[in-house]
Amino acid sequence: MKAAGLDQMVIQWTADSKDQTTIYPSALAGYTQDTHHDVVERALHAADGSGVKIYLGLQINNDWWTKYLNDADWLRNEASIANLLADDLTRRYRLHPSLAGWYLGFEVDNIETAPAQWDNLISFYRTVGQHLHKLTPGKPIIISPFFESRSGLSSAEWQTMWEYILKRSPIDIMALQDGVGAGHVTPTQLPEWFGATRNAIHNARPRMALWADTETFKAGFVTMPIRSIVDDMCAVQPYVTGYLSFSFNHYLSPQQANPLYYQTYMGYRATGKVESVSPTQPLNVSGVAVDSLTVQLTWTASTDNLGVIGYRILRDGTRATTTHDVETTYEDNGLTPGTTYSYQIEALDAAGNASVASDPVTVTTPPPHLYPINLALGKQYSTTMPADASYPDSLGVELTDGILDSSNFADPAWQGRATTKTYSFTIDLGATHDIKEIRSDWLQDEASGILLPKQVHCSVSTDNVIFKTVGTVKKPLLNDDTQAFWYTLTDLTGVKGRYVQVQVVPGSSAGWTFIDEIEVRQ
Repeated sequence: MKAAGLDQMVIQWTADSKDQTTIYPSALAGYTQDTHHDVVERALHAADGSGVKIYLGLQINNDWWTKYLNDADWLRNEASIANLLADDLTRRYRLHPSLAGWYLGFEVDNIETAPAQWDNLISFYRTVGQHLHKLTPGKPIIISPFFESRSGLSSAEWQTMWEYILKRSPIDIMALQDGVGAGHVTPTQLPEWFGATRNAIHNARPRMALWADTETFKAGFVTMPIRSIVDDMCAVQPYVTGYLSFSFNHYLSPQQANPLYYQTYMGYRATGKVESVSPTQPLNVSGVAVDSLTVQLTWTASTDNLGVIGYRILRDGTRATTTHDVETTYEDNGLTPGTTYSYQIEALDAAGNASVASDPVTVTTPPPHLYPINLALGKQYSTTMPADASYPDSLGVELTDGILDSSNFADPAWQGRATTKTYSFTIDLGATHDIKEIRSDWLQDEASGILLPKQVHCSVSTDNVIFKTVGTVKKPLLNDDTQAFWYTLTDLTGVKGRYVQVQVVPGSSAGWTFIDEIEVRQ
């Protein structure tokens, strides 16, 4: 981090006030540590020796996304918890010279924010901010709000909102999320929103600093090309006095991401230019239809002056997906039976340079076998993880009631889970049957943080004890549009069972998965 010019780090949270867990050995009543190591101590100790400043985040609480600024009592309670947490952290870590300040992790946005709510936020900021300034004089407090350019308050209304709030709140630094990676804004819109925020600070609290919280990821929570990161930083440079990276540790560190990203960024730091040599064209592309839903692609690897980090798959001239490894095979699933597709491949490097597209290859999927009987309709099922209370499984029958909803996540047939952990459903068909097809309906709404599963594993059993694997459906090559999609295993042979288990591997280290229906057909 130090070699990359990073001299400060924000630990986003040290406690979860909903689950009552911490990342350090806390003395707070009722709280337990859920990490193997004292994460706070390790970070501060390393920073003490390297000259890096550490800002400690207080709590997170997933109820924030439903309570938000509407529940004054809930916010008051969270303010009390924040102050107790700060007292505990200060007692334990106050002697570390690298402890530079504080971070408040509740992220405010422009989507559902109205003047009546602003006073609730001000009360929270005052209660916590005044306590922190008295507890640790001179140590600044950071917040990191975000905006959605396509909905909610306009940039002018955003300026008005923050002028009102900041005049009345003891906040020292706003690290504004640039929103490009999350798809909340285009790079050309950054000056408008950062300019409005700069004006709000100038008019309301001139001593306050504005930083950019630069997003280093893109859709699907994969690393953003270095040129795009640099361009986003340059776009906001006239308005800010500093930068945070969200997040170097996840998306740029050579310990976590492909080291070529770090190497390319370090080349930019040394020369002031992002390298511009494109990889060579992928050759010898071939494709074969595995079944009526799946095409297997292969090609010869490309080369690059620094190295290839992945390939862009073009289906019928449009990007279907981007791989982030050097594998020269890809399985395109979830296709339409009886359809001819044209494929091309482009090689990519960490800077964002792309090769010339390969010569096209065409593949035709065979026609489908139709299986009319849904054995799962109306059957009972169990799950290893209940749906979130905000998007519940109404009456415990949604997955097999045969009711399909739209691609709006608020429609009641969808049930949602915010988790990174694998979970599963088990359906009791009532008797042993021959099974020809297993499929489940999922939602993609990337702007809302709803991602398709990385994988869905299907297995069957006659006794609900010993399960036999049937197959795995991987995340399909879709565009970024909001849409529902069926994960399907079809044309199964020799598969019998009474119990069908669908195991879900979430799509990333963050976000939601939403499911509507599971069908078992013959």
